[in-house]
This record gives sequence, structure tokens and C-alpha cells, in this order.
Amino acid sequence: MRLVSLNTWKCEGDYPQRVRAMAEGLVALSPDVVALQEDLRTRDGLTHTARSLATVLSMQMVWLPARAKPRLLNGQCTDTTSGLAVLSRQPVLEQGSVVLPADARDGERVAQWVRLAGAHADWWLVNLHLTHLPDRADLRRAQLETVLQALQRVAGEQPVVLCGDFNAAPDDPEIASVMHPQGLLIDAFAAQAKVTHRSDSGSEHNLDHILLRTVRGQPPFSVAHARVVLDRPDAHGVWPSDHWAVSANLV
Repeated sequence: MRLVSLNTWKCEGDYPQRVRAMAEGLVALSPDVVALQEDLRTRDGLTHTARSLATVLSMQMVWLPARAKPRLLNGQCTDTTSGLAVLSRQPVLEQGSVVLPADARDGERVAQWVRLAGAHADWWLVNLHLTHLPDRADLRRAQLETVLQALQRVAGEQPVVLCGDFNAAPDDPEIASVMHPQGLLIDAFAAQAKVTHRSDSGSEHNLDHILLRTVRGQPPFSVAHARVVLDRPDAHGVWPSDHWAVSANLV
């Protein structure tokens, strides 16, 4: 099973060309499940990143709206949401969301979860976009802890994978506190170094992750291969997003 997670960067840049680049890149990857953050949708529903990608990929879509505000789309101020979405070739058995602690400077934060019918057993995918505020590491930690507590109630000991834009690296204190062995989560990239975002100043950051929740100290899947993808411009010189995607083959 190939899982890809991508922050789609709302409607920034040349949005129509970026959607095309995202679609072409994902088609080439042939994923089984895709988790999207900053999924743009206009209020009238005529423009929706996740729906466009789901159509091209012939995948089922589960969409969670969030962070409603006017945004500049194709030169016009348009009412939009920037939410979360999961695209899947596996049947979606259940879906839900968890409201996360938030800061008024940042606005609404939610986590999306779906229960999927895997080849051998049902499993849960949690799609996250944690606060970007540089001075609120404590809030990112609280958001993660809220998700893990909710998962204990809804998923029990079934397999769980968390992915998305965490706005922090696994060795940053707010993430490290929930990583194995002191916590429940294992990085699908293990000790593999990666970069998923480059700032305007050129500094590189490791912000996007695929994490496996352990049960009795054991991960629910083996990771056959993990890599950064969609990390270069397409043939037309268009970057799919300002974040690069992460991909893992889970067995």
C-alpha cells in the first residue's frame, strides 16, 4: 500500500498549473491513499483541489472543510475553505474529525480521520495540519496529544497511521515527546534525513511526516520504502506546491 501526504498550498502561485502538476505527479506515483492538507475549495464548490485530484486519479474522496476566509484566487477575492481531504482506492468504512486546541492568531485547527478497509485488516488514517506559529510549540504538542487521546477512544488497538504537515521536525521537543520509545509513534522515515519545505530565505525544514502508532511497542506496518516526492518542478517549470510530498510503502 502506497501512502502519499501533501500540503497543497491552498490557491497560492499559479493555482491551475499547480493542480495540473500535482495531478501529473500523483498519477506517476500511483498511490493507494493520498492525504491532503490546505485543500482549497470555493464556497460554490466549482473549484476544489481534492475533487480535481480525485477525478484524475479515479479515487474516492473524503473532505473536511476548515479555515474559511476570503482568498485571492485567479486574481479575484473569493470565499474559500482550506481544509483536509483523503483520497483512497480502499473502501472508506468510517470518517470523523477532532477539534484541536487553537490560538486566535492562527485560527481553527482540526484533525481528520478515516477507517479504511485494508487487504488484511481495517486501519485508521489521521490527516493533520498543526499550527504554524513559531512561538507555540506547546500548542503543537497539545494538538498531537488531543489526537492521540481521541484515537484511543475511536480506534482502540487497531492499526493507525498519522500523516500531514506537523510544522515541526520529529526531533523538535513537541514531536519528540510522543515518539517511540517514550511515546507511541514511529517515523516511517526512521533515521533517514529529509527536507519537505524551503523558506523564502532558503532555509530547509523537515515538516511533513508519516508516523505509525505502535501497539504494545510494535508498529502496525512494515515500511518497505519511504521517500520525498513531488520535490521538483514539472516539465513546464511549475512546482506542485511550496511543500514537497512524503510517500511510504506500507506492508
